[in-house]
Amino acid sequence: MKQLALFLYLAGFLLVSGCDKGLKEHPLPESLKKELARKADPTIHNNDVSGTITLDPELKVSLNASAGLFIFARPEGVSAGPPLAVKRHGIFKFPFEFEIGQLNTMMEGSKFEGTMNLTVRLDQDGNRKSSPGDVEGQVQIVAGQKEVKLELNNLISGDATNIQGTVNVSEALQSKIPENGTLFIFARSEGVKRGPPLAVKRIPDIHFPYEFVLGAENTMVPGTVFDGPMVLAARIDIDGDARAGSGDIEGFVSAKPGDRNVALLLNHMTP
Repeated sequence: MKQLALFLYLAGFLLVSGCDKGLKEHPLPESLKKELARKADPTIHNNDVSGTITLDPELKVSLNASAGLFIFARPEGVSAGPPLAVKRHGIFKFPFEFEIGQLNTMMEGSKFEGTMNLTVRLDQDGNRKSSPGDVEGQVQIVAGQKEVKLELNNLISGDATNIQGTVNVSEALQSKIPENGTLFIFARSEGVKRGPPLAVKRIPDIHFPYEFVLGAENTMVPGTVFDGPMVLAARIDIDGDARAGSGDIEGFVSAKPGDRNVALLLNHMTP
């Protein structure tokens, strides 16, 4: 027994020594060191904003099992691009006590300060991108503000992400419009040039200018999220086939869900 005990002692000593040696040989990454130092900063929470989020009972919203609660902060006057700070909660119950601040900024060197717009989204699929069925609320705040009251009261409807606009033909090609042509409107995610389009619409009887609406109901694959940014393409096809052919008239424009008054000009003829 004494020999067994001695063996176990030596084995344990060697194991600890080996682990200690391994730790010494693998120092903490610089990024982790910076993060730990940032969290240890005694002033890091000085500008934190806190308060309560409630859900409008009139909406009678049922939460999906995968629902997430996202809190975004953007500087006043900024409505696009990455938010200044973001925080996600997977477990929550309304009314919900929240807090967001410098620790939640997305870019190194960003300052959580000044006047900001705070947006909260109850996202039913757990994806931070807005889609029908989600509920949002917004309030203007100042860094360091406490007891903020924010109500989720804006239910995102199915047509909120629709793109609306007008298709027209350039003057130079007006005389080239075929009498029995078919108009196709396609949407592809920005940067995607091959494969099936995200959404497509076929209009057999066309009169220009043509006012169009393109949205989630036009997606090629049921359940696909109609999300952007994207490129819209329109084509007058002389043979009724969605594939481009000689003599077809095309045009392109960049867009994103929810855009209105999009002007899509057909100004190119396929050789």
